[in-house]
Amino acid sequence: MSAGQPTERDLPARTLAFRKISRAFVLKTVSVLRLDEMMRRVQRNRSRIVVVAMHETMSTHKEQFRRQLDWAARHFSLITPELFARALEAKAPVWPESKPAVLFTFDDGRECNYLVAAPLLESFGARGIFFVVPEFVGLTGKAARDFYYSRIDIRGLPTDDAATDEIWKPMSSDQISGLVRRGHWVGSHTMSHTRLEGLSDSDLNREIKESSAQIALWTGRSPDAFAWAYSWDAIDPTSWEAVKNVYRLCFSPCPGTFDLAEDSPALIWRKEIESYYSRAEYRFMYSGLLDLTWAGKRAKLRRMLNRTG
Repeated sequence: MSAGQPTERDLPARTLAFRKISRAFVLKTVSVLRLDEMMRRVQRNRSRIVVVAMHETMSTHKEQFRRQLDWAARHFSLITPELFARALEAKAPVWPESKPAVLFTFDDGRECNYLVAAPLLESFGARGIFFVVPEFVGLTGKAARDFYYSRIDIRGLPTDDAATDEIWKPMSSDQISGLVRRGHWVGSHTMSHTRLEGLSDSDLNREIKESSAQIALWTGRSPDAFAWAYSWDAIDPTSWEAVKNVYRLCFSPCPGTFDLAEDSPALIWRKEIESYYSRAEYRFMYSGLLDLTWAGKRAKLRRMLNRTG
């Protein structure tokens, strides 16, 4: 290897740095030109719903998340899963405000979602969908940490800093049932947080059907919602059909804004907007500007899942 040539170890860090600089430039440009505000006005349609996918909601980010919710409540209708389901059936908005809606969802089943996210949503009159991984639920100590870094966050970033326990500490089954009593929904994020494409029938049954049965034991009701893990293409037609046989709603990790008039409950777009995002970041994500760059992948996913034979 010649001098100065980046090694494989160096390349990800450099790539990450470049992406960070590029992201900062884009956000700055959008903010200065107020493109996010212009796009939001163009897409101001009551039949459109932004479905947010969040992960950890740590106590250190509580005030940032509160400010994001306060901003979102001024520009959108913060809705409950029940309102979302009713709107899907009606194929029309069922909330009184003349604004598009936002539904908040949370992946993996961390305890910080129960302690931070759920109370904050309730303070705004909203409720969320919490997609849990049954094998992760109730684990403690090293078992929870090892599961998190081997199955959920597989980038290999474990740390011994006790302050980060919130990242990997899962909810208990009692906390999950408590969410449902308070008006939230609990859905499945697969039994073990795995990719669905290429799985055998028995593995699909466990990841999809048995995860539903386990959640029903904790909550007293069969979950209506499922969200597959990892990337937008970590699913195939066989596993998608298996999901639809068990769940009423299927949420994808493919960014987009859900349109009641055009989109299907079997393929609901979600965009990742984390609780710790800066004002510029979350305004950009809510605006719909990112949707334009993902249009091709949404079309590809539709074609892939709907093919037969």
